[in-house]
Amino acid sequence: MKNSRIQFFTRLFSVILSSIIIVSCASIVTPTGGPRDYTPPVFKKSNPAPNQTEVKSKKLTLEFDEVLQLDNPAENVVISPPQKEMPKIKANLKKIDIELIDSLLPNTSYTIDFGSAIKDNNEGNILNGFSLAFSTGKRLDSLQISGTVLNASDLEPVTGMTIGLHPADNDTAFTTLPFSRVTRTDLYGGFSIKNLAEGKYKIYGVLDADRNYMFNAPTENIAFYDEIIIPSAEVTSHTDTIFSDSTRTTIDTIMIHNITRFLPDSIVMFAFNEGQKPLYLAKHDRRDREKLTITLSDATKKLMKLTPVNFEAKEDWSIIERNITNDTLTFWIKDSLVFNLDTLQVIADYLKTDSILNIIPANDTLNFIYREGPMSSKNSNSGETTSTRRGRRAKTDTIRVESLELDESISGVIDIFSSPAIRFEAPLRELNKDKISLKTILDSTWVDVNDWSIEIDSLSPRRYIIKHKWEFDKKYLLSLDSACATSVYGLSNDSIGLDFKVKKSSEYSNLYIETIGVQSGAFAELLNTKDIPVRFATIKNGGAEFPFVKPGKYYVRLVIDSDNNKKFTTGNFKKRVQPEKTYYYSKLIELKANWDIEQTWDVFEKPITKQKPYDLIKNKPKKDKNKPKAIEEDNDPIYSNRPSAKF
Repeated sequence: MKNSRIQFFTRLFSVILSSIIIVSCASIVTPTGGPRDYTPPVFKKSNPAPNQTEVKSKKLTLEFDEVLQLDNPAENVVISPPQKEMPKIKANLKKIDIELIDSLLPNTSYTIDFGSAIKDNNEGNILNGFSLAFSTGKRLDSLQISGTVLNASDLEPVTGMTIGLHPADNDTAFTTLPFSRVTRTDLYGGFSIKNLAEGKYKIYGVLDADRNYMFNAPTENIAFYDEIIIPSAEVTSHTDTIFSDSTRTTIDTIMIHNITRFLPDSIVMFAFNEGQKPLYLAKHDRRDREKLTITLSDATKKLMKLTPVNFEAKEDWSIIERNITNDTLTFWIKDSLVFNLDTLQVIADYLKTDSILNIIPANDTLNFIYREGPMSSKNSNSGETTSTRRGRRAKTDTIRVESLELDESISGVIDIFSSPAIRFEAPLRELNKDKISLKTILDSTWVDVNDWSIEIDSLSPRRYIIKHKWEFDKKYLLSLDSACATSVYGLSNDSIGLDFKVKKSSEYSNLYIETIGVQSGAFAELLNTKDIPVRFATIKNGGAEFPFVKPGKYYVRLVIDSDNNKKFTTGNFKKRVQPEKTYYYSKLIELKANWDIEQTWDVFEKPITKQKPYDLIKNKPKKDKNKPKAIEEDNDPIYSNRPSAKF
């Protein structure tokens, strides 16, 4: 018995040992799961069925071939006619369940457009443009229209704008009634309104923040189309090319078949904002004894006025420093008896908007409290607060007298067209221009420059602009004698010498661009690679000239300047005025030092939807590095599939 047990454990040990050896010799490999799936979910069936008529139930179910997810259905799923109450929409494994809250309208065609909301659960492959249509009547309306919405000022595709229709005979419907049929623009600014009945329509767009399907807030971005829309359909032929290899260079089969084309399919609308924004007093503070700062929410034409309440002062008790839009203001207090008060109370008279954005006069009582410590602003040069510096001066005047300093100066190398400036740390009471000189080097000797001037900036009482017709590759010296400038606080400057040089002409490039189709009445902007204007030129005699441009990569934008104000002008729906028309030169222009370049641009040759250079378009999906290039190109319709609409 004992031997039997020993034999049993011996065999068991041998089996375990063999298993360990086998396992240790094996290579452990994580399962790959096969090639990556690039296919979005496939629709299988629904209740009601696609295009079903005489539908009575408000509950709908759609079934797909794999587990899916819905991306923000409240934003991405659009139901037409628009619903007053938000429907209940949820994903349930391979199904989508929808429950409409509104009552179904009789004899009406419904469209549920999922946009880019449907994607598979594992890889996130999007089923773009899927929709389900049904009718509560005996027939389903089948016409449709499509187009693109671009931002008027820069031709950027507009995403998420609600596009809707109204009967053509109702000119006020856009501002008074919800749309009768709706859709929403996709990632590329494209839209399609489906299941339309025959008739005449007007089409509009609105970034509908309050979801009421109308233009009732002047702050909303909108678009409108001038022409009446008459939906129609025609049978046309379509060619499909099948390639025999993955590089898509060898053609295997060409198939021609008939399809129904729905018109119009190339509507282009231009989104704009009328520029009406809420205007109100955003903030006010006093980080420095001598300065009261006020910020408004938006630009204003009228300059704010402050009237003292708890102190007495002369009419000119302060000096205003402002920006060009009058929404950022600094009031420099001149009187020491006033700025030494810890609390200043004033009445501010200004313009603001009421609840319906009408501009009305307003006055508010404002308290400005100065607190010593971290809240005090710092002088940009010394790192000390102005009040601290004044206190230190009072205690140490017998040792060292403080001077008026600059917090903006000229140095290094300047551009030929620049207007260099100096800015003092406080507004001036006096500037003796006779004690300021500008010199240049001639035959190794500094000589006076005669035809120059120094002028106060109209926006800032501290900033002075040096004006002169600069010469290439010249050195200059701006000298300020001591005490040539005295601030309103009694400080004077030490002697200052600022030397600088102008760039050589060979460091620049010159660009001339011929604008075929536009002779005058327009301007061109030279843009950097971030779509930001860096130079301006008026179109004269069919061309724009940009002399002495810094070397670099540029693009060109042209604006038809209808009102001749040398800037883009937005539209106005009430007056039925469209925004000014904008065009892009589709090629990148690379400028190198000492180059003269001429380009020819046929402004109207390319459709407006294909003008903006691809690299400048901000609103485009990120590329999937793991996705084959051919698949990426097929799924990027910014240029490949977008309608070739004409302006």
